[in-house]
Amino acid sequence: MNKTVNLFKTIINDHHLSIEDENVKALLDILEAQNDASNKPELTPAGMAILEYLQSCDKTSLKARDIAEGMNLPSRRISGSIRKLVDDGFVDKMGKDPVIYSITEKGKNFDINNYKENMN
Repeated sequence: MNKTVNLFKTIINDHHLSIEDENVKALLDILEAQNDASNKPELTPAGMAILEYLQSCDKTSLKARDIAEGMNLPSRRISGSIRKLVDDGFVDKMGKDPVIYSITEKGKNFDINNYKENMN
């Protein structure tokens, strides 16, 4: 458990609050959920590979099919990973037919080697 959750539990005990109180329990649930989310890896292995490809690619805007072909993968294998990269702010999604993806500043500046080192 992270420091914030532990601090909140200490405050509950010090002030004789009940963990059963609806508001206290709700706040504790939120803090624990944030803690769980922060312990998950930011990038999946597939997402990391796609981001590495986009960082090294000369083109600034690509279709999912172009990314898949450049990585020698079927396009259906990368769609979920690209969606997560978009949700996490590493890649922008533009247009509808066709959908075009471009790497964001966050994606360009993300240090994948440092990230890999810190995963171990």
